[in-house]
Amino acid sequence: MDKEEEHAINEIDKAIEEIKRASIDDGKNLNDHPPVDARMDRAGRFHRAMELLDKAHNDIAREEDDPAVRGLRDRALHHIDEAHRIVDHLIVQAANY
Repeated sequence: MDKEEEHAINEIDKAIEEIKRASIDDGKNLNDHPPVDARMDRAGRFHRAMELLDKAHNDIAREEDDPAVRGLRDRALHHIDEAHRIVDHLIVQAANY
């Protein structure tokens, strides 16, 4: 794993922590997550990561009524968008090899 991949993973982890904090406030199930597909190759994992980052962004980007949760949402979106930017760059790099 190179430094960019590690940075993307760190951003995703930070986003997950923010989302968990918001989910606890909403009373949502924190154990509801998809299984990992270990059979994918590197390019497939990057593309799947992009799909999941897009889905996460769309799921939490809608307007938030609770002002206490807005900061959590905004920080999570920042981390998701940063991870998206990095993974996009990794996909472009992989295509050029």
